[in-house]
Amino acid sequence: MTTPGPRLPDLSVLFPFRTWLHHPALRSWTTWLFVALVATPPAVLALLDDATYRSEATAFAAYFAAAWFLVLWVIVRPRNIHGALLAQVIALALLLEMPLATWLEELLDGGNDNLFESVLTVGVPEELAKALPVILLVFLHRRRVLVPRDTLFLGAVSGLAFGAAEAVKYAIEYMPSDLGRGGAMVLVWRFVAGPITHALWAGVAGYFVGLAAQYRAPQPVLVLAGLGIGVPAVLHGLNNWDPVNGTLLWVLVDAFSALLFVAYARIGLVAAPAAAAPAPLAPVVIDPPTAPIALPQHGPGRHALV
Repeated sequence: MTTPGPRLPDLSVLFPFRTWLHHPALRSWTTWLFVALVATPPAVLALLDDATYRSEATAFAAYFAAAWFLVLWVIVRPRNIHGALLAQVIALALLLEMPLATWLEELLDGGNDNLFESVLTVGVPEELAKALPVILLVFLHRRRVLVPRDTLFLGAVSGLAFGAAEAVKYAIEYMPSDLGRGGAMVLVWRFVAGPITHALWAGVAGYFVGLAAQYRAPQPVLVLAGLGIGVPAVLHGLNNWDPVNGTLLWVLVDAFSALLFVAYARIGLVAAPAAAAPAPLAPVVIDPPTAPIALPQHGPGRHALV
């Protein structure tokens, strides 16, 4: 084994700027998003000074949504998602979701003290509002190949936008009159965790939207669409239900939501019946999992958090 000589490495080894500038790793969008996430907090505090805190709240909501977006991209690895689709789902989400959810919740005029009301008057309106941009994009891009993992990711991005907008609304409308220690902690929670919990539920809804898009007959479309809204709405309603919200059961609901999302994102199988043939055939896998899985053998035959 040779020992290093007395001379230090050349400057081109210590600071290989030329190599860095030409290396694809430092030119990828994920690298620049990471850099932006590091630079945003000091930039917001240094450059923005809004007496209503709207600008700061909007910047920090976008900051945490972008951080979670990076995490979700690594987890899901969608196949057919590009910048234009992401811009469209974000624009539709910011334009439609909060007004629609607010109108439906005011129309239903429910609460969180009863589980049925929590699901029906909070869970359903908000999950329906978050699923709407995905449904519209699937219809507008029906000639494109969007597998359920892609629509799951679009749903998650739609949920991030909703959670960020909700955090800004909470900061502007509620915090000036509720800024105690507890209120400040709730605000921090809404900026950090609110967007990702909304993204998890909206991603599950998006997965079922992608499943429904594989069919043309109305019955399976309606059943799958109903499940897509119903499953996350129940989780959302449980999350907001007063006896659960803020307790250890609340933690379990959110943990289960995360596991359900990851299961659909990484292991979910999408099978469609094969074309008719004289002999029964095995299902055709439309969206194979990203992780190995043993395929089955087929025989012949409102102040609440979020």
